[in-house]
Amino acid sequence: MRPLDLAVTAVLTVSGVALQIWASAPRRAARQYALQLPVILLYSLASALFLFSAFPDSLTEGRALGFGLGGAAGFAAFFMTASFTWLAKTRRRDEIAGRLKKAEQENAALRRQLLGERPVGDAPRPLTRSTRYELPLRGSRRHRVGMITGNLANVLGTDVWVNPENTRMEMSRVDEPTISATIRYHGGRRNGMGHLVEDVIAEELAALMADRSHVSAGQVLVTGSGELAESHQVRRILHVAAVEGAPGSGFRQVIDLERCVRNVLAEVDRLAAMDEPLRSVVLPLLGTGGGNSDLPKTVETLLAAVMGYFRSRPTSRVRVVYLLAYTDVQAALCRSALDGEPDLSTQDE
Repeated sequence: MRPLDLAVTAVLTVSGVALQIWASAPRRAARQYALQLPVILLYSLASALFLFSAFPDSLTEGRALGFGLGGAAGFAAFFMTASFTWLAKTRRRDEIAGRLKKAEQENAALRRQLLGERPVGDAPRPLTRSTRYELPLRGSRRHRVGMITGNLANVLGTDVWVNPENTRMEMSRVDEPTISATIRYHGGRRNGMGHLVEDVIAEELAALMADRSHVSAGQVLVTGSGELAESHQVRRILHVAAVEGAPGSGFRQVIDLERCVRNVLAEVDRLAAMDEPLRSVVLPLLGTGGGNSDLPKTVETLLAAVMGYFRSRPTSRVRVVYLLAYTDVQAALCRSALDGEPDLSTQDE
């Protein structure tokens, strides 16, 4: 085989490999099948040149476009004819690949929007509407997990509200922007001017803490719902020690959030076993109010804890657990986590 023929064969082969790698890039998804035609042409020319240079006595004959071809030309013509025949069948695949690429780009854009990507300095926006989104567990008609958006004060018809309290079980003042304050104010009795005249839930919680100054992280205390029973159809308030304070540094999220969730749901099941009709739970994003926490990790941890509880307690009387998303960023993270949980059935299934 002459050195020139060998060099040309090598160039054709390397060109084919390079073109195939270039064509396989994701951004060329809608043309990947069509781009295989020049790749195959380069391979066929390289193989024909090598074959008939190394074995000059080889013969092959064929017909293409009404013309008779022989030798290397016939060999190459055979590959080209087969390639065009195959290419005619790939148009549909390229169309599907193009649509899939477009759908993935749109999905990525929506995901960025859902995850709250925004200009630096643009604060999360509180959601004014209370909406519900829930998904059933795969293979279970009993249990569902979802989220409720907006202010807890606008949530109606849920049996249990969870109050992320500090380890001292001291409720927030009613004018503070916290879950604890919301529960304290709306659960108390108020006069015609809207002022709190009987601090029903806070007094009951204080009575439970009468002989101790604090509880351990994750411990749950149960009180009635006060005026929330009539106004919001809430049956029980479960106060869970989800934050702990330190002098001079404020409150921080407890380390074991999963324990908080397990204790809450186990307590609901215990009460339900005593014939209390408790089926639905609103679970705030525990310990995220003060900003001393990792919000995405918190959402992931809470969802994993709820899923783990339902998997280990398939007969749990709790039917649905809602994560409470107060802002658009929290809602985006909760929705993304729910849709990405493999043990939850999506609405399209």
